[in-house]
Amino acid sequence: MFLDKLEITDKFNNNIRTIKFKKGLNLIIGLSEEQGSTNNIGKTTLLRCIDFCLGGDIKQIYQDKEFKNTNNDIFEFLKNNTPTFKLTIKDSLENPNITYTILRSIYFKKENIKVEDYIFKNNNEIEFEEFKTKLKQIFFNNSSLKPSFRQLIPKFIRKNEEQLLNVLRYLFASTSDSEYEKIHLSLFGFSADTLLDRKSKLEKTLKKTEDELKILKQKFNLQDLKQMLEIVKNNIEKLSKQRDDFEIDSKYQAEEEELKNIQLNLMKIENHITDLNLKISISTKQRDNIENGLFTQDTNTLKLLYEEVKFYTESMHKSFENVVNFHNKMIKHELEYTIKKIDNYNKDLSILEEKRGKYAEKYSNILQKLSKTGSLAEYTKLNQQLEANSEEKGRLEQQIDNIQKTEEYENKLKIIFEKIKAKIDTKMDIINNNITDFNSFFTSYSDLLYGQKFFLSYEDTPTVKKFSIKDMNGNEGHGKKQVIISAFDLAYIDFVNKINKTSPRFSAIDKVEIVDIEKLQQLFNISNNINGQFIIPIIYDKIESIYEDYKANEIIALSQSNKFFNF
Repeated sequence: MFLDKLEITDKFNNNIRTIKFKKGLNLIIGLSEEQGSTNNIGKTTLLRCIDFCLGGDIKQIYQDKEFKNTNNDIFEFLKNNTPTFKLTIKDSLENPNITYTILRSIYFKKENIKVEDYIFKNNNEIEFEEFKTKLKQIFFNNSSLKPSFRQLIPKFIRKNEEQLLNVLRYLFASTSDSEYEKIHLSLFGFSADTLLDRKSKLEKTLKKTEDELKILKQKFNLQDLKQMLEIVKNNIEKLSKQRDDFEIDSKYQAEEEELKNIQLNLMKIENHITDLNLKISISTKQRDNIENGLFTQDTNTLKLLYEEVKFYTESMHKSFENVVNFHNKMIKHELEYTIKKIDNYNKDLSILEEKRGKYAEKYSNILQKLSKTGSLAEYTKLNQQLEANSEEKGRLEQQIDNIQKTEEYENKLKIIFEKIKAKIDTKMDIINNNITDFNSFFTSYSDLLYGQKFFLSYEDTPTVKKFSIKDMNGNEGHGKKQVIISAFDLAYIDFVNKINKTSPRFSAIDKVEIVDIEKLQQLFNISNNINGQFIIPIIYDKIESIYEDYKANEIIALSQSNKFFNF
């Protein structure tokens, strides 16, 4: 997809700004007037407006990203004019078959900015469930959950520090290797998107399970708990023997027998309670998983499955909506059954806890009675110690059981993870071929622009495929980084053209003025010879000596008297 035109109109549909994009190099020129500054005239604002039209945050237009300072002039402009941003994109600038218009209208609700989204295809409004998911389908012919559209698009609009200092890892520093794997595989033509979705969901479940295990083992590991249990069992054995050997007056034999019976009942009840708590815990997890299986707004995964079945089965008569309804009906039945099961467990638990309370009270009363005899104080103490150790035994057994069951679940997840990873590996041939195609352009451009041959590669780690840019000579400087990023993005446009991949055919990059003028000229020449668009803001003074050669590439000239929003 190519950028065709950006139009900004006020609430009365009066034109505020219209920018027509060109094929090849697109220059956003910043002019200084009588020694005036080129700051705050809106050179980067155009990039932010494009990004906003593609699902970005409206705040980027009026708020500083680093310090969160609000530009009150722009904020008031938005508030007073409630503008509409309209971005037109085409599959070809010369002979377009498809034209999309992405329209985002700003309005205020109290003091908060709100946005309404519309998309038109060849002037006909199209419906969508989720704006960014539809944009991903338009720009990448892909509706998978991961990577998201907003994880992909910053590679094509580089305006923030993360995007300008990193060729591949252009998102927030906290973005995981796992997320980047999906991004890079998707960018370079990985076709089995459902596998990436499954891997993504499994990674979340695995991470949650690992976190649960960390909590369970926070104080003691499994071996610690087993040793502690053996110690408690030995204590119980010794205390039981001492109590059994204790000679008690025959008139207290009945109380002793009753104590033993109560203790046996208490132990049985504790075991039942432990078992019920575990069943409730497992059933609650099942309930949560079932609830997550309901399809409300996000039907992408089921849609993919439906389309696949429909493709292979001509007799597929049910509509997708019927499939969703049937799926949800089955899930709701399962959910109702699970909730009822949890309710029954909780009722049984309440009954057992009530029984335990009565037995414990009775046990305590008998002990209190025996302790008053004086001669039975030692016997009473033994029973109290036995009770405490029995409770500790039950607690340790439950902890051990929880850890073992969680470890067993984790191992099952790891087996599934390895199977998915193996399936991904079987589909890497096309990625390897695509990387080879990409490197033929990237190596050529980097050599031309900087005299070094850079290339894209990846490392196959135990969990992810980690992509990186490499060369033969070590580190790059800041200016060099801008050149390499530009070479990478231009090479990517050539690459997607070669394999005919649905993808943005544009690259917008800020702060290229730090690049030497000779390299800028080479960069401009490459840009004008690709089937794509290279969009850059730059001050006139930087390119004054070569301006006449590229005057035709200017799409807008801004100054203190002609700022982007015309105020």
